[in-house]
Amino acid sequence: MGSYADEMKLVEAGLAERGKTARDYFAELDAEFSEEESFLKHRPDYRKTLFAPENDDIYQEFCRFYDQPKPRFFDTVENPMSVEGYTAADVYFAMKAHNDRIVAIDGAAVYAMLANLRSQPELYKKVLAFRPTCYQGGCGMKDAAFDAGYYGERRFPKA
Repeated sequence: MGSYADEMKLVEAGLAERGKTARDYFAELDAEFSEEESFLKHRPDYRKTLFAPENDDIYQEFCRFYDQPKPRFFDTVENPMSVEGYTAADVYFAMKAHNDRIVAIDGAAVYAMLANLRSQPELYKKVLAFRPTCYQGGCGMKDAAFDAGYYGERRFPKA
């Protein structure tokens, strides 16, 4: 039996709240952080996205992701769902590939993004397509300013 079915039995018996599996996942992640890292971390309230009843199918897939042996991968979840053409693996790739400043993305954030895509597709498609412009900092390749032909603090067209 998977974590989703176990959680639903506990919720029905009044022994747990919806989202228990995700909270177990967070506890597992937090145990790996140093004291300084855990002080700097914060998590949004997922009750309106990932844990919302209207996103039960997304939460079920998150639980299947959680049930995998470590290390967990989004592209190894059986029968992945798609929201607006994005699977969890696609969302993870889009979030990581376009912004080198992102060091780590947890599973709950990826599945919450699927829930956000469902509720506000136009906005969250733009979020996933976002490419930072940091020509003042001279980030270089993979930022939108570089692609537009701007380098350094001044604008120079590509030769």
